[in-house]
Amino acid sequence: MEVRSCQNAGALDAVSQENRKMNMNDRILLRDRPWVVRQVTQVEGGRLLLKLEALDGDEPASLEVAVPPEEPQALPTEDLRFDLAQLDSLAAWANAHRVLAATLVQDAGLISGARFGRVTLESYQLVPALRLLAKPRPSLLIADDVGLGKTIEAGLAMLELMARGRVRRVLVVVPPGLMEQWRQELYDKFGLEFHIIGNASDLAVAQESLPAGVSPWEALPRVITSIDYLKKETVRARALRKRWDLVIVDEAHALAESGTPQNPYRTQRTRLGLALREAARSLLLLTATPHNGYPHSFRSLLELVEPTLATLQGSLADLRRRVETAMVRRMKAQIRRRTDGREEEVFPRRSVEGIPVRLEGEERELLEEVSAYCSGTAKQAQGTEEAELIGFAMQIIKKRALSSRKALLNTIQHRLEALEREEAREEPPPREELRDFQADLPLPEAQSERTARRILRSAIPRDEQRRRSELRALKRIQALLEKLPDHDPKIEALISELNRIFAEDPSEKVIVFTEYRDTLDAIRARLDADPDLRDRYVVLHGGLTRRERLRRQDQFAQPETRVLLATDAASEGLNLQQYCRRIIHVELPWNPNRLEQRNGRVDRYGQTRPPIIRYLYYPDSPEDDVLSRLVEKIEQMARDYVSTPDILGVIQGAEAIQEGLTALDAEAPDVGVRKESLVRLFEDRTREFVREFQPLLVASGQGEVDSAQLLETLHTAEPMLPDDRTLEEVVLAILGPGAVRPVDSLEGIYRIEVPWAYRGEGVQAVYEAATFRRSVAVRYRATEVEFITPLHPLVKALAADARRRLVQVYPNARGVPPRRLAARTVPPEEPTSVVFTWLGRIEGGGGLLEEHLIPIRVDLAGQIIGEPEENRRWLTPDPAGDVPKGTLEAIFRHRFAELLERARGEAGGWLRRRAEALRAHRQKQAAILRQDLERDLADRLREIDEEEWRARGLIDATGQLRLFAEQEVSGFQARREALESYRKQRLEEIAAFEQVHDPPPPWPLGALFLVPEGGAV
Repeated sequence: MEVRSCQNAGALDAVSQENRKMNMNDRILLRDRPWVVRQVTQVEGGRLLLKLEALDGDEPASLEVAVPPEEPQALPTEDLRFDLAQLDSLAAWANAHRVLAATLVQDAGLISGARFGRVTLESYQLVPALRLLAKPRPSLLIADDVGLGKTIEAGLAMLELMARGRVRRVLVVVPPGLMEQWRQELYDKFGLEFHIIGNASDLAVAQESLPAGVSPWEALPRVITSIDYLKKETVRARALRKRWDLVIVDEAHALAESGTPQNPYRTQRTRLGLALREAARSLLLLTATPHNGYPHSFRSLLELVEPTLATLQGSLADLRRRVETAMVRRMKAQIRRRTDGREEEVFPRRSVEGIPVRLEGEERELLEEVSAYCSGTAKQAQGTEEAELIGFAMQIIKKRALSSRKALLNTIQHRLEALEREEAREEPPPREELRDFQADLPLPEAQSERTARRILRSAIPRDEQRRRSELRALKRIQALLEKLPDHDPKIEALISELNRIFAEDPSEKVIVFTEYRDTLDAIRARLDADPDLRDRYVVLHGGLTRRERLRRQDQFAQPETRVLLATDAASEGLNLQQYCRRIIHVELPWNPNRLEQRNGRVDRYGQTRPPIIRYLYYPDSPEDDVLSRLVEKIEQMARDYVSTPDILGVIQGAEAIQEGLTALDAEAPDVGVRKESLVRLFEDRTREFVREFQPLLVASGQGEVDSAQLLETLHTAEPMLPDDRTLEEVVLAILGPGAVRPVDSLEGIYRIEVPWAYRGEGVQAVYEAATFRRSVAVRYRATEVEFITPLHPLVKALAADARRRLVQVYPNARGVPPRRLAARTVPPEEPTSVVFTWLGRIEGGGGLLEEHLIPIRVDLAGQIIGEPEENRRWLTPDPAGDVPKGTLEAIFRHRFAELLERARGEAGGWLRRRAEALRAHRQKQAAILRQDLERDLADRLREIDEEEWRARGLIDATGQLRLFAEQEVSGFQARREALESYRKQRLEEIAAFEQVHDPPPPWPLGALFLVPEGGAV
């Protein structure tokens, strides 16, 4: 086949009578989309092969076609011509410009996309978004207090990056119980629909709507998945094969390294965190407990955000800078609202108190027997291969004994069966599962129950004498249980407290939390026996479907429902502060972080009344007594402005405290001494934390922010940004009165019937109730009132039509050519002139950085009038007189081309100056980033050297260097090489961030003729 290629701009000889002469850079309409011809190749048979590039920004971005059979249609030149057939009404011309301007990509300015959320925007919520925008690789650890609104902050940051064109594909990774809550929040608050892929069944459902061979992980733009599903290697490989623009991880402390500094280890979740970092252009980690008291664990989280910041060596100023660069952190007590010149706390102070449950006689004897049995069994196992597993089993039995008699009875039944019959025993859980259980990471309820059962049935002593000793102790406990009356003292205390609350205020609602399903079932049976509480409660547990869970939450919101009975797994993601402030904990979790997570269901953003928290405990139990004292100390430290989540993280990391609780023997003569020792251990750990680490975790500065006024309010709850009335005015004007009518006289809410021309992707034919005002949207659910913002599909469809008319310049579906000229009268003192509008684009190493609508006003002498910002006032459809076409012909026809070129030069100059200013700003930032990078790397290398010396035995316990003692170690050189690899990668990212290209000439959009009233020239 003979082929002749034409890649130059010259004309190609006609190849057939059917095909027009084609040139490179010709603009054509093909398959209802605008394209530019990038290459023309003539082939045998009189056909042309065209390589095309899309002009509309949609996919596919390029195309290769043959002509014929394709029939391209020539598009008019994109340049402006004085053709009064293109004259449009002032309103249509101005509104096309205004809706286009609302959807331009903007990198300048402080707030862009964040204002599009269905939230009452508070200034402190903007800090994460602002911090991300200043980074070459937008990644951040959001470590705000429980209940401060991390989900909203992450959503606002996501909108901000979307509005600036930096994010399209988003993956949200959360604990299984939070998937539906995140999906609902992101839809309700931000109008974004996410697909849930939390298991193989969800994946199969998503696959059904896609062609064979197309992966949902790659085709769907927004996905929510669970940490536990994604951590599986086969799932992770498929899900992360195509890079995500933004990955958000909730409860991100689960990704940190586990173990002690002497024995650190990586879990499946840790390896997942490292994979997510590599698979994401931007990474957002959310946790209220970033620190568990162990430096290696905290450093591993910093390493996910930025590996080169993950060092705790160097000066205090450098350490703070690194932490502030990687992390945003605020406490509830720091957030203030200004009222009448005064500052007041936004979050009401909560009340936390214990309700002691006193025991006598055989009831007290039961707990003492359990305590002595568990302590003795764990002690006898010390030094054996099964010591760790038996220690876990004894923890489980002790914890459940302090919850309810039913939980204890069912637990010892599992243990007895496994001790008595070999066929009832099970294999131990996998090592990875045991580590998750030990670290008390959030697990699905069924998995947590299954793991506990496997531990109870597999932690069997090999020694027969020890097995018999256990059997005798368990049968004594079982006999005591059978002798006791049916009523559980703790459950009776709970019922008494509920009746007292409702007697004082029948409108109150109470959430009752327990860790165990057995206890939940026992409480449920007791509630059914109480005539005042029967049928007045709802139950939430981990076995419910998403739909059942949401239905029961709605039921709790009803006035007739007083009590919500919930397990820990079911509590994840509950936000009940709008109608509840009371919580009762049936037991004290051995990990007080669970207590804080529960409290956060009512002690969070939006709570207007002081939360009232109560917990039931046995003061006669040494374990409960210690835990109650720790809770009291934690609350006192919170009142002293020490971060509660930090202290809880320290306890979670202090395995010695849990081991000490297991070892407590209520019958031992030294039990009082041992209790005091555990309390002192907590005090020592917290003192060490406050001294060594809390200075690094205090609420951080905000980095480089351009607005001093905003900076002053970043720690406040000042409402930010008024409603977008301009967008409302523009959209309603474009759609016209026939498509829009107010709903039931409700101000700001409309019924919209979208004309066919604007029913693009994602646009509904009818919106029964829609608003453009955030102040209105926050009062309704997303299912009740649609919130229309510049990111909404309807606005995008209107903007796409404006781009067709003004930028791409091709006819609409009815073949009507675009109209790009308009005219209006101006006051007599204004000079006769033309406002030429231009679209400017600035690109850099990261792609498109900014788009600008640039209005340039030129008088008849070619003089530039005003600045572009000032000339925007003419882009409004204000009432103005018409200008006869004859007047326009007489004044502008012979001058138009000259004035156009004058405006083109001015618009190009303005765009180049803006690019230069942006380049200078980024070069300044890049210089600081490079300087900090080298300093951080030097400190990290010194840290690795010291770690290697310690591993080789060259540094003793006091920190002194030894001359000789040396051991063979490995892995440290690999760390240095990895650090050098990160250095090169970061330098490349900084170089790309710094790069701002010289902008291409701006595109002409339209021209507005301004003629003084009376026709004066």
